[in-house]
Amino acid sequence: MQDENKRLFISTLESALIMYSRENLARLEYWMCNGDEYITVKFTTGFEKTINITGDSCLGIMKDVVRGLE
Repeated sequence: MQDENKRLFISTLESALIMYSRENLARLEYWMCNGDEYITVKFTTGFEKTINITGDSCLGIMKDVVRGLE
């Protein structure tokens, strides 16, 4: 999946999670480092959690983010 598609998907996922999740989410930030891909979940409390999404499809991204929020 191309970087642009992941960014768009993550932006859409961010909107859905902020609107419908019981978590106090502020934003999802997509970034890359040394060829690996990550999402940093930022909470309104200031807490942050980084999730590795390297090689994930859209469904894989959703699964990893849900696991990361548990």
